[in-house]
Amino acid sequence: MLGEISNKGVTSMLIDAVKIYCKKKGMKLLNTDNNISSDIFEHINDYIYDDYFEYKVDIFVCNKNSELPDIFIVEDSSHEFLVYERIIDDFCCLSHQKKQELFSFTGKKIIVFRPFPKTLDTDIIYNKIKNNITVKNLFFIPLSIFSLLLPFYSNLFNSRLIYSSSLVSVIYITIFFVFFAFFDTFFKSMIYKSLTKINHDNFVSISKLIIYLLPITKDNDAPSSSRTLEISTVNYWKSVTLLVVDGVMLIVFAICIVALLGSYSFFLFLFYLASGFFFIYVRFKSYKSTIHSNNINNVRLTDSISLRKNKAQVRFIKFDELYHAFYSNMLLSDKLNYKLDTHNHKWSEFLKLNSFLSMVFMYIVCYLAINSGLLPKASIIAVLIINTRLSVAIISVVNSVYIINVSLYQIKNSLMKLTQGVILPAQNLIKLERIKELTLENVTIESHGRATLSQYNATFSTGSIVIVQGQVGMGKSSFVRSLIAQPPLMYGYIRYNQVNITNIDALTFQREVAYYEPSLSFFKGTLRFNFNLYGVYESERMIFIIKKCCPNMSIDANFLDDVDVDELKLSAGEKQKIIIYMMLEKKPSLIILDDPTSFISENEGVNFLRELVSEHKDSIFVIATHNSDVSNIGTEVINIAGEDLSKRIFIQTNKLSMNGIMRKKI
Repeated sequence: MLGEISNKGVTSMLIDAVKIYCKKKGMKLLNTDNNISSDIFEHINDYIYDDYFEYKVDIFVCNKNSELPDIFIVEDSSHEFLVYERIIDDFCCLSHQKKQELFSFTGKKIIVFRPFPKTLDTDIIYNKIKNNITVKNLFFIPLSIFSLLLPFYSNLFNSRLIYSSSLVSVIYITIFFVFFAFFDTFFKSMIYKSLTKINHDNFVSISKLIIYLLPITKDNDAPSSSRTLEISTVNYWKSVTLLVVDGVMLIVFAICIVALLGSYSFFLFLFYLASGFFFIYVRFKSYKSTIHSNNINNVRLTDSISLRKNKAQVRFIKFDELYHAFYSNMLLSDKLNYKLDTHNHKWSEFLKLNSFLSMVFMYIVCYLAINSGLLPKASIIAVLIINTRLSVAIISVVNSVYIINVSLYQIKNSLMKLTQGVILPAQNLIKLERIKELTLENVTIESHGRATLSQYNATFSTGSIVIVQGQVGMGKSSFVRSLIAQPPLMYGYIRYNQVNITNIDALTFQREVAYYEPSLSFFKGTLRFNFNLYGVYESERMIFIIKKCCPNMSIDANFLDDVDVDELKLSAGEKQKIIIYMMLEKKPSLIILDDPTSFISENEGVNFLRELVSEHKDSIFVIATHNSDVSNIGTEVINIAGEDLSKRIFIQTNKLSMNGIMRKKI
């Protein structure tokens, strides 16, 4: 795989290539300075740490530049490993041994690391997020001693320095305390910076998992669920850090109170114990309202997206009913917000009252301690400072516990919605170079509770043009979606080259299958970005396709990058043509088109499809359409009919060499 070279040479080049590649791809590479070896590609997961993904090395020989990913490792004929990144329609070498001359990738080994989720089990992912707390939080514990600088300084000032006749002594001692205050600030900043970096890396890992889930989840509110998951995860990690810091502060200040007030501190602690339970009761009283408010806000976000998406229809529908539906959710949200605002106001007033009461109790206890000779009068200010900070620490601990509970609920709920019903595909699947045969075995399609295609068997090979026709609701779209397992068939089997479609690697679909349906649209971004997603990088080729689909449009290279694709003045038919041409640029061996001429006139649509067929003679076409004229370009025609036509499927096979129609009883 790596060529016959010395282990020392392999190690030196791999360290450079793998480190650069992993850094650019956001992978956490374990320490490999001395333990990386030539078997890294066989045991890649021993070198990469990831909570949610494991990796598989994909090695292939480059046939054309369009199939190259954005970042990859290339092994050339001299067994050098170099990392390249695609820059628009060119490549930049990222390795330390940079190649300055023009480098051709054709015929070279290309190496990439493909991520696969370790699991999509909700409980496992939830526990990983919950337990992903760094031990660096504990570094705040020894620094908590510096929180006593101010009370110690005030006690020293009131008991000693105020009676000193030397200003120099006062300044020296003050500088000593100021130095440690800066020392505390410096180290806390360093720890916080380190924690932020760790939380950032963990957040990136969560985001990578969300990106993987979004295209396959069955959650209709996936965008809002994913955003809730991200925000709640960050809030959880931050609140845990605050809980550790404030919890330690609480203990330190409590010990100081005992040291200063002795047995009289018992009365102060009774007050804080009672107020602590009261705080928990008051704070968690809004728990359900907060959860409900977050959920209804997610619904409102989904409503807003839907309204914006269908903005062109607003003028032509019963807007009052639409307004009422949206207004009802708005009223519910406002009602919950009013309830929460009222509660939060009460909470803030309770905190003010607690601040006053804690001060009163402290003064009473100090009075008793001073009269008993236990507490010097000069220490009252120190007790005041410690008592105030103790009160704040208790409130902060309660608040952190509340946020942690809310965040954990949101994390669990969002994960359940995103992963429910999603099946994790196996890793060791079969990769096909070309799809030369499409086989259907006992395929049954049910539309609206009735079988419109029952136990259907057929085999189509390279050059076949299968036209699927039928009335609306007969299951044409369901049939063509079954050919790509979206969703997987409940009855029957689909095979590519005699391999069950469920056992085929995702790269086969990426490189060898093209699927179009009318609901497809451009991805958010520029037109160039959309072309790049389908493997088209040359500006000249992009402009050629656009001019072919939009002959009356005046365009240049800037047209590809200047504006978002949604802002371009393209007709529905022009968009349809461009998208189809984009996806066929990779020369797929299986082309599945569901109503590809829905926005094009019948004659133009037939000519458009004829052109596609002539340009891709080595592919298998499956075209579902309502245009009866399209059947003239097919080699096989499937007319899907329901029970109202005696449960029959009319199949016209190989009409170029057969006369008449073959009927299959369903």
